[in-house]
Amino acid sequence: MTATPRIGRKTGRPPSLTRDDVARAALEEGVATLSMPSVARRLGVGHSTLYHYVHDRDDLVLAALDLAMREFDWPPADIGWRELLTAFADTLWRFLQQHPGMGEVIQSAPGRPSTIPELATAYLARLRAEGLTDRDAATALDVIADLTISTDLAIRGMSHALATPRGRRSLQDVYQDAWARLTEHTTDHGRGWLDSKLALLFDGIASRLGEPGTTAPQTPPPIPDSSTVPDRATIVDASREIARRDGLDAVTVRAVANELGSTTAALRREIGDRDGLVVAMLDAVADEITVPQRQAEPRAELIALALAVHDVLNTDPWAVPALAVDGLASPSILPVLDRVFAAFRAANVPSRDVASATRVVWEHIYGAVLGTRGAGRGTFSARIVESADTPSVTEIAREPVSGRDRARLGIEIVIDGLLSRLGRVS
Repeated sequence: MTATPRIGRKTGRPPSLTRDDVARAALEEGVATLSMPSVARRLGVGHSTLYHYVHDRDDLVLAALDLAMREFDWPPADIGWRELLTAFADTLWRFLQQHPGMGEVIQSAPGRPSTIPELATAYLARLRAEGLTDRDAATALDVIADLTISTDLAIRGMSHALATPRGRRSLQDVYQDAWARLTEHTTDHGRGWLDSKLALLFDGIASRLGEPGTTAPQTPPPIPDSSTVPDRATIVDASREIARRDGLDAVTVRAVANELGSTTAALRREIGDRDGLVVAMLDAVADEITVPQRQAEPRAELIALALAVHDVLNTDPWAVPALAVDGLASPSILPVLDRVFAAFRAANVPSRDVASATRVVWEHIYGAVLGTRGAGRGTFSARIVESADTPSVTEIAREPVSGRDRARLGIEIVIDGLLSRLGRVS
C-alpha cells in the first residue's frame, strides 16, 4: 500500500540562517515594535528557531543595532577635530532617521555593539592628536552622542498624536507657536536646537585649545577656606535662591558651597547629602505655610488648607518636583496633613479612602502651581484650551483671571467632586 503524501510544510532541516539574517529581519520589522514572534514570521520559521541565534528579545535588539551600525557609513578619523565631531553628529543623526526608534534602543541596549569600540578608539586617538586631553576627548564624544540622541527623541515625541476638539493632532500642531519659536533660529528645522547646541560645544572646545579668536579658560578660583561654615538657615536660604533662579536640578551641595564661598565638606557636616539639603529646604517652605484658622464646615476647611499649601508652593515651585518626582517630604507638613485627614473624615469619607482623596488634592495643587507659572495665556494648558474651535470656550480662556482665583476654582471643583463621589453627607 502506497502512503499518501502529507500536504503542508515540508519536513526536513530548514534553510540555514545566520545571526545577521535574524538581525536584518528585525531591522526590516522595525526596532521600535519588533518581537520574537513577528521576526520569526518574517523569516518563515518557528518562534523557537530564533533561539539558536539570539538568547531573547534583548539579544535580538542588540544584534539588530550591531548589524545596522556595521553596515552604516561612519566618517573617517583622519580629519580635523571640528570636522570629525561635526561629521560624527551628522552621521549619527542620519542613522537615527533611517532607523526610527533606534534612539530608544541605543539608550537601553543590554550590551555594546562591536562597532562602537572600534569607532571610539579611532576617534579618541584623533582628538588627542589634535590637542584634546583624554577627558575632553571622551567628554566631547559622549556629549555629542547624548545631544543627538535626545534631540531625535524630542523631535519624534512632538509628533505624538492626541485627541483634541479638532480631531487627532500632534503636539507640534497643538503647540505650533512655541514650536515655531523653537526652530526659527536653526539651520534645519527638522533638527531643532541640535546645531546651535553643537556650535556652543565646539566653541568651548576651541577655547580650551586656545585657538585664535577664542579666550582660554581662566585659572579656577582658589579653594574656599574650609573654616567658612555657614549655619543651617543660611545654607537653606542660598539653596532656595538657586532653586528659584535655576530650578531644583541646579541645587547640589557643591553649587550651594560655591554660592556661599564654603566647601562641600563643611556643608555636608551641617546638612548631610543632597536629599538632606532638599528636605531642609522643604522644611523651610512648610514652615512658611500660613495655616488658616479651623473651619467648622469640612468643605471650607479643606479648601482653606489646600489654598494655603498652593500659595506657599507658588512662591517656591521647585518644591513640586521634589515632592512629586523625588518623593521627598518635610516632617513640618504633618500638622497640615492631620487637619486634612480630619476634615475628610468629618465629611463622612470612609477611612480607607482618606489617603487617596488627600493624594488627589495634593496632585491637583502640584498641577495648579506648575500651570499658573507664567500667568495664563503663555502656558501650555491655556494654549490647548484656546485651540478649541468653540468661540465661547476661547473667550472664557482669554478672560483675565488671577492665578490664585483660578487655583481656588480648581481646588473647589476637585474637593466638591471628591466629597460628592465618596459619599459626603450634607
